[in-house]
Amino acid sequence: MAVVFGFCVYRKNMPLSVCTVIGIIVLVVCIIIGLKCPIYLHGDTWMYIIGVYIFVASVTPVWILLQPRDYLSSFLLYAMMIAAVIGVFAANPTLNLPAFVGFEVNGQYLFPVLFVTIACGAISGFHSLISSGTTSKQLNSEKNAKIIGYGAMLVECALAIVSLITIGYIYSKAGADAFKMPPTAVFARGISEMLAVVGFSSPEAQKTAYGLLILSVSAFCLTSLDTGTRLARYMFTEFWLNPGETPETVTGIRKLLCNKYLSTGFTVIVGIAFGMGGWSKVWPLFGASNQLLAGLALLAVAAWLKNAARNHKMFIFPMMFMILVTLTSLALTFKDKILVIASGKGDLFAAYLQAGLAAILFILAIFLVREALPVLTGKKRAA
Repeated sequence: MAVVFGFCVYRKNMPLSVCTVIGIIVLVVCIIIGLKCPIYLHGDTWMYIIGVYIFVASVTPVWILLQPRDYLSSFLLYAMMIAAVIGVFAANPTLNLPAFVGFEVNGQYLFPVLFVTIACGAISGFHSLISSGTTSKQLNSEKNAKIIGYGAMLVECALAIVSLITIGYIYSKAGADAFKMPPTAVFARGISEMLAVVGFSSPEAQKTAYGLLILSVSAFCLTSLDTGTRLARYMFTEFWLNPGETPETVTGIRKLLCNKYLSTGFTVIVGIAFGMGGWSKVWPLFGASNQLLAGLALLAVAAWLKNAARNHKMFIFPMMFMILVTLTSLALTFKDKILVIASGKGDLFAAYLQAGLAAILFILAIFLVREALPVLTGKKRAA
């Protein structure tokens, strides 16, 4: 469907408005068919199917699949947001959540864990990769960057608020058992139950609303998979290149490693391995590493602006704060995993892996800060 849409818009020059209306109608028809005739496959089978999809999406030109698919999916996401907001205001639930009364929760301190947990709508390293890797290359004008970048973060903030309300709603009904449910199930169940006030009260309507909400969240995640794989392929390729080189100019083993099919295949295989259970070995580092990337992105922009003799001061405080937060989190993770290793209990492989990765990230971050400081302080200009 996305391929046909892209072909009609970019090759046949059909009006975008006409293609959009037809695309939304076909999208609705596909959803109805899916609800009436669901396909049940094992989770591993779906993993392989998704692996094939993201491989194809990552090696084909953006206009063929990735961009039109994301465009059509966006209408599903907007519909989910509208439904969620309507559900919240219509149900107007009374929330009873336990108050936070201390600096420590479940053995973790509020600082820095709070600031490596709240991401996306606030600040996110992954978004810095997306905005520079694919989004910026699809803009008609640089003036559109503000409304797209800042506007997207505001929409994610709204989604975060709705999600918090939904968690509170489910908690008021299920108590501590709410935290045993998968996050997507909490969101879909909460919104679908709140939508019962506006007519989705029958068991069939509830089931349909629940399924559509799960689908919307899944589509939201899928947009990250294909784009993330494409960016991982870029970074894997750049790892083997020296400044000024391109995949076309290198020779030997490096040319093979820079091949887009090999680099994409490597990325997909690693992704499937993580998806089938390996993610649990490194997941505790996700928050800190993602937010560290955000801090380093701010560092890079600040250094670039300073080097270009432009105002960079607005980046200094958030950059310093995010780097301090993430380095503190990495240091605490390293300490905790060393204690696990010393005790000889628990998953020692995961402890060694997380301790090693935390140490590497910490050292690399310090190295990059050290490289950028002379530029930020005006002692030298970057090459």
